[in-house]
Amino acid sequence: MKITPLTQNIFSTNALKALRELMGKQMPHQKRLDKIVALITEYLHVNVCSLYVLRPGDLLELFATKGLDEKAIHETFLRVGEGLIGEVALQRKTLIFENAWEHPSFVYKPETKEKAFKSLLGVPIIRGDNLLGVLAVQTTHTQAFSDEITETMQTIAMVLAEILATYQLEVKENLIKVESRSKVDGVRLIAGVAVGQAVLHRHSERITDILAKNTNVELKKLKTALEAVESDIRSLLDAPDIQADQQDMLTSYLLFIQDKGWISKITKVIETGLTAQAAVQKVGDETSERMGKIQDTYIKERIHDLKDVSNRLIRYLNGKNTTVQNIKLPKNTILVAHSMGPAELLDYDTEKIKAIVLEEGSQTMHVVIVARSLNIPVLGGIHNIFSLVNGDDELAVDATKGLLYINPSNEVLDEFDDKLQIQKRLTAHYQKLKKLPGVTEDGIPIALSVNAGLSTDLLMPEGTYFDGVGLYRTELPFMTSEQLPDVETQTDIYRRAILSLGGKPIVFRTLDIGSDKILPYFENTGEKNPAMGWRSIRITLDRRALLRGQLRAFIRAAEGKELRIMFPMIASINEFLEAKKTLQIELERERQKGGILPSAVKVGTMLEVPSLMFQLNELVKLVDFVSIGTNDLAQFLFATDRGNPMIWDRYDSLSPAMLKALKYINDICKEAGIPCSICGEMASKPLEAMALVGLGFTSLSMTPAALGAIKAVVRSMNQKEVADYLKTQLSSPSATLRDKLKSYATDHDIFI
Repeated sequence: MKITPLTQNIFSTNALKALRELMGKQMPHQKRLDKIVALITEYLHVNVCSLYVLRPGDLLELFATKGLDEKAIHETFLRVGEGLIGEVALQRKTLIFENAWEHPSFVYKPETKEKAFKSLLGVPIIRGDNLLGVLAVQTTHTQAFSDEITETMQTIAMVLAEILATYQLEVKENLIKVESRSKVDGVRLIAGVAVGQAVLHRHSERITDILAKNTNVELKKLKTALEAVESDIRSLLDAPDIQADQQDMLTSYLLFIQDKGWISKITKVIETGLTAQAAVQKVGDETSERMGKIQDTYIKERIHDLKDVSNRLIRYLNGKNTTVQNIKLPKNTILVAHSMGPAELLDYDTEKIKAIVLEEGSQTMHVVIVARSLNIPVLGGIHNIFSLVNGDDELAVDATKGLLYINPSNEVLDEFDDKLQIQKRLTAHYQKLKKLPGVTEDGIPIALSVNAGLSTDLLMPEGTYFDGVGLYRTELPFMTSEQLPDVETQTDIYRRAILSLGGKPIVFRTLDIGSDKILPYFENTGEKNPAMGWRSIRITLDRRALLRGQLRAFIRAAEGKELRIMFPMIASINEFLEAKKTLQIELERERQKGGILPSAVKVGTMLEVPSLMFQLNELVKLVDFVSIGTNDLAQFLFATDRGNPMIWDRYDSLSPAMLKALKYINDICKEAGIPCSICGEMASKPLEAMALVGLGFTSLSMTPAALGAIKAVVRSMNQKEVADYLKTQLSSPSATLRDKLKSYATDHDIFI
């Protein structure tokens, strides 16, 4: 029989029908898995189907097969990253190999008695954030697997994920947990201490049905669920005690619920034969997986909002209410979660929550921003949190030092009593600084701005003084949408950001995509070294329509106000001139159309590529400002991959080399009368901020969460004295000046 796309489509339809019948029958897990791989082999007309399950130690165990020697079941193991199956697990995405045996990653396991198969299609089995295994099919002839076959395999992988998750849950529930005392290291997200009783927040909903019986019924269910979730979010928005930051953050949830591209993708998945709840999970997981590979912490943290919205939809589709307000909390609750969205937190009685402990998390998470407005300490980075903490455990959280005590001793509890008293005094100190500007003890004004990428990032506790937005990332709407946002959509986003600042300056960075920030509708070129490849300004200059559309949106959003635009990843003056020329074209276009032009346009560049340091004397004659992206500058300066844990902490940003480079840039800009700011991660860290001000920088832009701490540093330091001290240290052969700067800060009562 000749295999054509049409016949593959028929195979897929028949396979899903057979799978639906199989799932309706009661049988042991192993027997069900054996039947599923046999079913795939028969109905998809492949020679081999194998299921590998992830075991402790990152080992993939052959759990079921049709086509390989069945004696190899439970006897064959591959490590994650080993062989083609291991590669699918490592990359956590569907991979197709046309000539499997000739692939350099191919590994032969003799006990399987595997023949010289040609094509291999491997699909990761993922549930939520967890990799559970790999499902693979092989053929003896070279075969181009159709989209229908791939979709069918991914659907079956979802079914297997639920089977495997249920099996693992049953095993875990049979384990008897004993009370244990332990101290665990975490990451400070919001400083503070608290003692209370653990309440476990598990937001992942089980999917009760995966394969649809009636597509039209499922589409109606989706429409009803979307309306219900939107109604719930609006109810939270209408609460009488809702705060401004919580209100805007929940409004951003409505953008997900109303996003036509997202809803369209879910609809298309339902039309392939999945239930509405399975389609929501599939689209949510695919989007989360794509965003999770991005190194940019800010963008990665938006995943939690998407997961919250998806989970609320699934909850409704499962016939449940979307909120957890009916849960009765202890008076002193420590909320424990893998991750959370802000609306999930607001579902609880927040007055009883004394601290939050997360497995994931960063200071840019929306739930962390909401927790800050509620004065709730947050500790993140507690790995395998649900295997460490039981419901009703007593917890002592020191989110200032990054420590979690599980069932603490009386001695530890006594220490926490003292810490709680100190916390009250610190809170009062930060409260005094909130409305004050950044000025050093010797009277040097330091502009303290924030980095942002959503209007919710611009919401500060009422009365907080800050100087504007030094970096507005524009790529997030491009990454979360399933299609390119049009000029009108972009204009609305940028206009709202401008209006929310009430006249304070805002610097828009043009699209910084590529590298690890791949757009879903953009071709992935599969670069070997994407951090130094086709990314950022290189893409937008090559795809000039993309840049022109965004610049047009900036111009219209300004509505006659001053407009500041910054181009990223500039490596040569020519690139800057090309980008600026494109801006001039759009300004002239808007003028000829009779549009409202900005009152003034200031154009600058990010300095991240070392080559630009050696063109500075010429560059400063062409730009209105320079902003240093310390993350990429350090990466390129030290030839250090920020995504490689083996070396990411080998070179310190407080090394003499890095500090000399920063001083060199700032000195040239200052001499030319060109403003130079820092918008990288260094500006968000107290000790680094002290060093930057000592080097002569008078403008820092940071994550909003760091504003209070950096203001405390600036107002407690003498700029000239720190500058004089740094001059004596910049020629040091030491790998870092960190310890010396810490000692200096302590000796001079600088608030780090």
